[in-house]
Amino acid sequence: MTDEKNRGRQETRYHIVKEFTEEFQELSYEWPRLKTVGVVMSFRSEGDKVPTEPMIRYYISSANLSAKKLAEAARQHGYIENKLHWSLDAALREDACKIHRGYAAENLARVRYPCVPT
Repeated sequence: MTDEKNRGRQETRYHIVKEFTEEFQELSYEWPRLKTVGVVMSFRSEGDKVPTEPMIRYYISSANLSAKKLAEAARQHGYIENKLHWSLDAALREDACKIHRGYAAENLARVRYPCVPT
């Protein structure tokens, strides 16, 4: 379990790790080196609000992870995503884009991120 306070928010996270077993046999066809399946369940409260529902994220890994290592990896992943989002918004003003008609937003995203698989 981790507990963080930052900018008026408090988030408590629970990390559950399960080694690859026969239960996950179907996943092994798509991810042949699968070793660990993890779940991060987090409760975030802002100010005096009490969290009502958890946010649940699932992770798979080719490494043998402990709950502590999963916690570190999940936080690092979130940090990288937030930094990338900030960079794209600062450089391309992505959040200010008003294109929403038809498939225009998806098409523009493909132009912005040509290396992302579809």
